[in-house]
Amino acid sequence: MAVELKLSWRHIAIGIVDDNIEWRRTVRAMVSSFGASDIVEASDGADFLQKSEDYGAALDLLLVDDEMIPMDGYVVLHALRSKTSQRSRRAAAILMPGQGSADIVKRALDVGYHSVLPKPFSSNVLEQHAQRVLLRPVQWKEDGGLLRPVAIGQG
Repeated sequence: MAVELKLSWRHIAIGIVDDNIEWRRTVRAMVSSFGASDIVEASDGADFLQKSEDYGAALDLLLVDDEMIPMDGYVVLHALRSKTSQRSRRAAAILMPGQGSADIVKRALDVGYHSVLPKPFSSNVLEQHAQRVLLRPVQWKEDGGLLRPVAIGQG
C-alpha cells in the first residue's frame, strides 16, 4: 500500500502572475483555502520580477498566465531561470494558459516550466496538480545560461 505524501501549505511561498485581477483573486482564494498565506501577486511578468526581488526570499511555487503585456509568462520565466542572482530561480512553476495545446506545452517546458494547467480549473484540480509538481523529485540542468527542471528519470 503506497503512502500518499501531502504538503503543508503553511510553509509554501507562492507567486501568482496574471493580468486578469479576477482570476488572480480566484487563484489566491484557492491557495488560501489550502492553507497558504505567503502569497505574492503580480499583474504581469515585469511586475512579478520586481516584486519577487523585493520579496527577499525564494518563492516555492509560481502560477503564471501565458498571455500578458508587456511581459508574458514565457518571457518572465526565461528571465527568472536565466538570472543566477534570482532567489526564486528554482521555484516550481506551472503555466496557466487560457487553452491547452501541444505547442503551448512544448513552449512552456522549453523555458523551464514544470507543467501546464489550462484555465479554468477547480480548486481540487489545482491542489492535486501543485502537490504533484512540488513533491516530484527534480534535478536541474544548466542549458545555455537557462536553468531547466528535469524530472528524475527523464535525463
